[in-house]
Amino acid sequence: MKRTGSAVAGLLAALCLLAPGAALANGALAIDGNQGQAYGFSYDYPDMRGAEQRALRECGPGCRVVLRFSTGCGAYAADQARGSTAYGWGTAASSQAAQNRAMSECSARGQRCMVRVWGCNSR
Repeated sequence: MKRTGSAVAGLLAALCLLAPGAALANGALAIDGNQGQAYGFSYDYPDMRGAEQRALRECGPGCRVVLRFSTGCGAYAADQARGSTAYGWGTAASSQAAQNRAMSECSARGQRCMVRVWGCNSR
């Protein structure tokens, strides 16, 4: 009986140590009111609020969060043509798939799209 209690206590202690690592990581993208001339991006934050605040700080005044992701990867693409306001973003399980989705969204309205930023949550 004493042995079972020790085993259960050990198992509970191990689960407590693993629990923080099992939490989802969070990321966010913020863009400005000029259709993304300025942007901010974050990933691997322990909570969504922190991820959003980081993206907003990077972007600057007049920005808003347009993308939130808790698993996988996120990417942002924008048209590089002068005067264009075409942009796109996407999320996916892999960095390449997220970038492809962002490029597809941007290319539907723009001609010289390029991925500006991408990142993947590690959990």
